[in-house]
Amino acid sequence: MDTGNPPIPVQRAGAAAGCPSADGTRCRPGPRVMASVSPLPPPAEIFIDWLMSVPVGADLAAAARNQIGLIDRRAPLHPDVRRLRMLLSALAGSAGPSRLPAY
Repeated sequence: MDTGNPPIPVQRAGAAAGCPSADGTRCRPGPRVMASVSPLPPPAEIFIDWLMSVPVGADLAAAARNQIGLIDRRAPLHPDVRRLRMLLSALAGSAGPSRLPAY
């Protein structure tokens, strides 16, 4: 359906943070703007939900590293997502195997 409004292109990754860009396109907002307009659940809540979703017997450190990889593909990061990444990093960097006990 054509609304008569032209689509708004998204800024390329690595482009300067000045919005709009020199070619007149708009870019993604920075972390400060995202935090003010796009509230997320608290990082600890997301972390616990993620932890509960990891299968019993799975390597928690490896699962955390995988999740960090997914997060790192996005930029810029919402401030709460940076906090979530920190929680996952703490788990991924723990000494020894990190497995949920099988009951």
